[in-house]
Amino acid sequence: AVEPGSSRRVALALCEGWWSETGKRVQILRIEGGDPRTVDTVADIGKNRAAAFWFEGRDANGDGHIDIAVDAAPQAGDKNTILNGLWIFAANAPPDGEALLAGTLNVRALALLETAVPAGPPRNDLILVRVTNSGAVARTLQPRLIVDTVLSFAFEPEKQRIVINDHETVTCSRRMIGPAGEVSSRRSIRLEALAVPAGRTAVFSVLYCGGGSIVPEPATAAGALASRDHAAEYWKTAPLPFGRVQVPDPAIQALVDSSIRNIWQAREIRQGLPVFQVGPTCYRGLWIVDGAFLLEAAAMLGAGREARHGIAYTLSQQTPSGAFEVLSPKYYKENGIVLWTCVRHALLTQDKAWLESVWPQLEKAAAYIGELRRLSLENDTPLDDGINPPGEIDGGLSGHGTGFTRPEFSNVHWNLLGLHAFIRAAHWLGKTDAAAHWQNDYDALHAAFRKAAARDTRTDAHGNAYVPIFMADAGGELPQRAQWTFCHAIYPGQIFAKDDPLAAGTMAMLEATEREGMVYGTGWDAAGIWNYFASFYGHAWLWQGNGRKAARVLYAYANHAAPTCVWREEQSLIGEKFRKVGDMPHNWASAEFIRLVIHLIALDRGEELHLLEGFPPAWTRPGMVTRLDGVATPFGPLSLAVESDREGRSVSLTVKPLGADCRAVIVHLPDGTARRLDPQRGGAVEFSSR
Repeated sequence: AVEPGSSRRVALALCEGWWSETGKRVQILRIEGGDPRTVDTVADIGKNRAAAFWFEGRDANGDGHIDIAVDAAPQAGDKNTILNGLWIFAANAPPDGEALLAGTLNVRALALLETAVPAGPPRNDLILVRVTNSGAVARTLQPRLIVDTVLSFAFEPEKQRIVINDHETVTCSRRMIGPAGEVSSRRSIRLEALAVPAGRTAVFSVLYCGGGSIVPEPATAAGALASRDHAAEYWKTAPLPFGRVQVPDPAIQALVDSSIRNIWQAREIRQGLPVFQVGPTCYRGLWIVDGAFLLEAAAMLGAGREARHGIAYTLSQQTPSGAFEVLSPKYYKENGIVLWTCVRHALLTQDKAWLESVWPQLEKAAAYIGELRRLSLENDTPLDDGINPPGEIDGGLSGHGTGFTRPEFSNVHWNLLGLHAFIRAAHWLGKTDAAAHWQNDYDALHAAFRKAAARDTRTDAHGNAYVPIFMADAGGELPQRAQWTFCHAIYPGQIFAKDDPLAAGTMAMLEATEREGMVYGTGWDAAGIWNYFASFYGHAWLWQGNGRKAARVLYAYANHAAPTCVWREEQSLIGEKFRKVGDMPHNWASAEFIRLVIHLIALDRGEELHLLEGFPPAWTRPGMVTRLDGVATPFGPLSLAVESDREGRSVSLTVKPLGADCRAVIVHLPDGTARRLDPQRGGAVEFSSR
C-alpha cells in the first residue's frame, strides 16, 4: 500500500531460461502511472541473460495501490509470462540496472519479490483421478505423482506434502511413499499401491494449495467428491441468465448453458465490482477486443449492469491524447473497438443518457483515429497514406515481429467499424452536426482504404480475390492469415454492401481453406484451427445473406468443443500431433457461441429486426421448440417462440411487441421468402417447415 496518489520507482528483472527463438516469450510490462513496455525476452535480452527495466510508478487512480502486471503480448508464441525480480524504491531513487542485478541495491529497496508475502485468500485446485478396471480380474497399480517445476521443490514425507517455491503445497489422498526419480525439473513421487477390483472404479485426489494462506482441505477422496458436488450444486442454482436462450438440440443447448456458466465462473470481484475475464490462467484479464464481445454477450443475456462495470474499466484506460493503448501503443484498432463497444452497449441497454455521459471520451478516441491518418503521411512509406502507420495485428500475424516496418490493413478495419458505429450513435442522440463531421472523417478514411485495397488485391489458387493483411503482400503469408478483422469489418462492422466483390471474394477465399468445417490456418498456428474464429466467419456469412452457411458453421464450431463443453483458443486437426494456443477454457469462445446462436435466430439490421435468417432446418422437426426470453436488442427485450407441430409439417412463430425504434420485423422462411410483422404489435406467422 502507498499514500493515495503517491509515486514509487519500480524495477523489474527478466531472464529467459527456456526459449532460444525470438517471438516466443513476448511480454508487456505495465506499471500504473507509467508507460507500458513490450519486451521479447530473446530478441531484446538473449537467452540466459538478465536485464532490468525501470519505471516511474504512480497511484494514478488514488486507491492506495500501484498496480503491476506482466501480460503476454498478442504476438507471443508462448502465453506464459515470467517475472524474475521485482523491487520497489523511493520515487527519487536513481535507476542503476547493473547494481540492481548485482544485488547491491537490495538494502535500499522498500520491498522486493523474494521477501514479499503472498496476499489474498487461499486457493485450492483439486484433481480427481478415476481408475476403472474393465477386465475380469482384479488389478493392482502403482501410481506416481509427477511435479514439473523449476522453482524450489521440497518433498516432506513426514508431513505428507510437497512444497513448491517455499509456499505452494501439494497433497494427495493416497499416501506418498517416496521419490521415484528425477529428470531435470521433473520429479516423480511414488504413491501407495492402488487395488482396483474387476469391474470397479477406484478414486483418489490430488490437492494443489496456493493463494495467501495454505489450507490443505479436503484431505480425502470422499471430501474431494463432496467439494465437487457442492460446487456443481452452487452453479446449478446460481443467479445466472440461464433460460434466456432455449434451443431444441440438447447438445447445442448444453454448450449455450456451459458458455454462460464459464463466463460467470471466470469473473472476479475487484474493488467491490464484478469483472469478466477471458480465461482462468494465461488470459486472466479483460482485454479490449475480447472484452467487447464478452460484454456484448453479457448485455444480450440481460446482464447490462454488470457489463457496464467492464466498460467503465476500459474507458478509465484512455490516455490524455485520447488514444487507447492497453495491449500496445501500436494496437491502433483499440480506438475503433472502444467506439463500437460503447455504442453497442448503449443500444442494447437502451440508455441514451449513459452514452451522452461518455460521449466526450468517445469523441477523443474518434479524433485520435484522425491523428493516425495524419501520422501515416509522415512515415517512410506511401503505402499506408491516409490510413495509419504500421501497427500491431494479432490473431495470426505480428507487427512487432516485423519491427513495425510493414504497413497493414488490420487496424483500419476496426477503426472504420468504430467510426461507422459512432456516426450511427450521433444520429441516435440527435447530434446531426457531429454526425456530419465524423461522416467526413469516415468517408476520407474509407476512400483511402478502398484505394489501397484495390492496389493490393490478389487472387488465391482458386481465383478468389482478396486483400492480404500486410500491404503489398511482400511477405507471401497465407491468404487467410489474420483475416479476423476483415470478418469483423463485415459484421459487426457493416461497412461492406451485400454485393461487394471484395467481401464476396474474401469469404470465398476463406471457405476454400476449410477443414473439418473450420477455416484452416488463419490464427497463430498456420497448421491448425482457431476455434472461435468460426463465429467471426459465421457472422460474416449471416450478414452477407447466407444464413444456411452460417448455421453449418455453428455446428462445426460446436463439434470442436471439448467434452466438457468449453473451447481452447486454437488446436490441431484430428489425427495430427496435438498443438495448442491460448487459454482453456477460453471465454471469448464462450461469448462468441452465445452471440452466434442468438443471431441465427434474431439479428438487427439497422432499424429492422430479422428473424430466423440462419435458423437451422433441424430445429423444425416434430414437436421442437425454440425460445428467446427477454434477450436484449437495440429495440428492447425480445421474446419469441418457434414451435413445430407434432408431424413436423407446420411451424408457428410468435413475437412479442418491440420498441418504437424498430421499423419492421422481417421473418425469413425456409422457402426463401420473407414476411413482415408490425414490431409494435408483435404477432404470429405460420409456415411450412419444408
